[in-house]
Amino acid sequence: MHRCKRVTEHVKTNKEGDDQKDEQKQQQQYQTATTNELNFCILELPTHIICDILSRLPLKTILYCRCVCKFFLKILTDSYFAKIHLTKAPITTASLILRKHFGPSGFFYIYLLNFDETSSTSCSTDHHHSRGGGCCRPRHDLTRQNAELRFHDGEATIVGSCNGLLCLYHNSLQQPVYRICNPILGEFMVIPHLIPSTSVYTYLNYSGFGFCPNTNQYKIIRFMCLTSFDPFTASTSRKTVAEIYTLGIESCRSISDVPSPKTQGSFDPFLNGALHWITDSRRTSDLICSFDLQSEQFQHVPPPAHFDRDYVRKISWINIGVLRGCLCVCYVFGDAQFEVWVMKDYGVKESWIKEFAINIKFYCGLQVEDLHQPIKFLNNGDLWFICKSSSLVSYSPRKGTFRDFKALGPHETEVIVHIPSFISLKDIATGKNLKVKNVKWVSSCCFEIQNTLV
Repeated sequence: MHRCKRVTEHVKTNKEGDDQKDEQKQQQQYQTATTNELNFCILELPTHIICDILSRLPLKTILYCRCVCKFFLKILTDSYFAKIHLTKAPITTASLILRKHFGPSGFFYIYLLNFDETSSTSCSTDHHHSRGGGCCRPRHDLTRQNAELRFHDGEATIVGSCNGLLCLYHNSLQQPVYRICNPILGEFMVIPHLIPSTSVYTYLNYSGFGFCPNTNQYKIIRFMCLTSFDPFTASTSRKTVAEIYTLGIESCRSISDVPSPKTQGSFDPFLNGALHWITDSRRTSDLICSFDLQSEQFQHVPPPAHFDRDYVRKISWINIGVLRGCLCVCYVFGDAQFEVWVMKDYGVKESWIKEFAINIKFYCGLQVEDLHQPIKFLNNGDLWFICKSSSLVSYSPRKGTFRDFKALGPHETEVIVHIPSFISLKDIATGKNLKVKNVKWVSSCCFEIQNTLV
């Protein structure tokens, strides 16, 4: 019995030893594999794969990667990477361009927001609105992420954002100019040689900025009012003239007698290669207009079937935008109902359907002014807009709830959605009179952004 016990203990000892040897062997194999993996250099991958990997990173990480080595810097400053990144940018990052009014100077701030982070840190109301004429109080103010763009010599307005490029209009009586800039790269250029406003030729405070993928050209459209006097009939006539400027070839041409747009009537207006806006026409059929950037022709888009003259008269204000790749209109009817209609089949009048509606009187404290500035439809159908208390607010049609994200701070604010990109103006400015300059702040633009994104 004693002998059997010793034999059993000996067998156990041998088994434990074998187990320890197997475990040590497995650890050695793992360490060897890990060492081999660590010895593998990412630079050995094909360039297009490296570009694809880097393009999926957050904006802050990409900016850091530009400082890793010369090879990364070369890749991240190449036009191929800029195009690859642009296809993924709407998913990985988004930002808001804010213009705040401080006297005669224009200030532009860029706030980089993550949709998931914003929604997770926000407060919300369920089927009711907080009292006091505003949404629930936001927890934190929006943090400024980079240096400011200043214009000391007059007012500057935001025209639009396209492919990471921001278009600004500076309306000067002596010489109006457009500025195209990429805030991420710190590049900008000035487009002069525009007709200044006179008693005969007046700027209508509306411009458009878009990109034509078929011709690979960026275009600016400016609306002017041409006043003419007929001495024989002693009458004055006014016509709207559109000026189309094509970047790169320095081409500018005028189109007479075009639909006149309403100011502040559109957000995300670019769809199917055309810009869209609400007109000031009295004819209901001419309410929505589009401008094709390739053919440079104006066309009217049919409104919803219930938009007759009597119905339109009861609309307080109306905006046009894009929801899930479809054209949509947002409007307030009778100061009581906020409605969103979507055109499922572009150009087909019968395809308009009501997406959702908000009964303004149902929400305690909600007023028409709170919904006057929609800025973006998210992929899930939620609507972002600016509340009258200068807060970024979201409404979920599925849940019927409002959510107050961030406070934009005091002073009157103008906001648009901006998708950052690495498109360089040097690849666009091929004309002799177009010169790309770098923004000079406290330090270079990229350095400023990299240090403030931490």
